Amino acid sequence: MYKSMLFLHIFFAMVWIGGMVFNLLFLQPASKEIKPEETRLSFAHRVLGRFFSAVWLSIAILFLTGMWMWHSVRPDFNTNALFHTKLFLFGIMVLNFIYIYFYLFRKRLFKHIPNFVWINLILGILVTLIITYIR
Repeated sequence: MYKSMLFLHIFFAMVWIGGMVFNLLFLQPASKEIKPEETRLSFAHRVLGRFFSAVWLSIAILFLTGMWMWHSVRPDFNTNALFHTKLFLFGIMVLNFIYIYFYLFRKRLFKHIPNFVWINLILGILVTLIITYIR
């Protein structure tokens, strides 16, 4: 059971972080060439809508599998400062995504979204770095 939970946890972290890398480094620069602007904005709305659905699922799976592993397998994390730092950063990432989704995306303020996605990408890389040292 632990290996299955760990797989799901890692896989959905890859979906979220990998999606941010793809979006920022490949999709967004390439989409600037789409003309007219109305077409580009429509395309951005469709792509981000699909990606954001995957992010919501990722957040739920990461939370559930993380809590299961913490309480079932690694209760020693209760006293681990790095683990609590990881949880704190994950919480900031979720709050940042909520802002992106419910404010920027819903109001179609697409030009501001990459700035906040960069913040989440940097936090996601920090979380990944922290988890390598926790083990």
